Amino acid sequence: MEDAQLPTPHNNFFRYAFSHASALRSLIETHLPESVARVLDLSTLELQKDSFIDPQLRESFSDLLYSARTFRQGESPDEALVYILLEHKSQADPMTCFQLLRYIVRIWEQRQRNGQSLCPVVPLVIYHGEAAWSAPCSIDELLGGPNELRQYSIRFAFPLLDLGQVPDESLAADPFLQSVLNLLKYARRQELADRLERILQRLLERGATTFQREHLDAIVVYIMATSQVIPMETLTMTLQKIFPTQIEPGSIADQLLKKGREEGREEGREEGELFGKIRMLQNLLSLPLSTDEELQAKTSTDLETMATELKAQLRKRMT
Repeated sequence: MEDAQLPTPHNNFFRYAFSHASALRSLIETHLPESVARVLDLSTLELQKDSFIDPQLRESFSDLLYSARTFRQGESPDEALVYILLEHKSQADPMTCFQLLRYIVRIWEQRQRNGQSLCPVVPLVIYHGEAAWSAPCSIDELLGGPNELRQYSIRFAFPLLDLGQVPDESLAADPFLQSVLNLLKYARRQELADRLERILQRLLERGATTFQREHLDAIVVYIMATSQVIPMETLTMTLQKIFPTQIEPGSIADQLLKKGREEGREEGREEGELFGKIRMLQNLLSLPLSTDEELQAKTSTDLETMATELKAQLRKRMT
């Protein structure tokens, strides 16, 4: 999946995290009905690289699809196939159910064109907005008209994982997935400042999905793009405390630590701190880095405005 590679701010943290089949496996075991999880051979989970989505729908949809086999006997490989459709929402979109249905129909149309039979598609929506989910979870809720006509309507609903309504300790058994879901849950909340260290420590716990150093870059980009409560210097110190040996030279996390050390040598000068912040944001946005001369020619107000605008650009690219 070419566009899921980090580091770039264009890539969605959700897509990155759930491009790991082990994270999806833990999510299914924890949050889909046991009767559903029991018939799926989760060792066969495979991320689908083909897109079934049109450009108009892509604007509001993440397009993350897995396939899996079932344990049912006596069926051909084609008949034993199931798709798991994973979607995330930061707002309670009333058209979510219709968007999912459109996507599923496109999957079926593609299979029909390929001479394949239709197969089940199991959706799961992860919601990480601050308010409780309030939108319809079924097509039945979207349709008006007399009750007498309901028998002729499409019956379709999706399971919803509203992160804000689930206690942190119940979100996942896998520590990596626990970190991911907690970051999604608290990214825009004040509580992230108190929880950040514990969230990151989970990545190194025994039993977690195998730690990969690019996890840090994904997390750094996501926090910088979404959080209003974590200053860059706080993020730098937290990373240095928890991951003293896991940071890859040349990675975004490594560059962030270097900027922190450079700013420390400035002996607290506000301009030095802003210089480092601006260059880090420019680097994340793949923009040319400003020189010392260019930045020194600006007033403190101009530097603050520049940093604010760059962070807004980064946040926009991540949404």
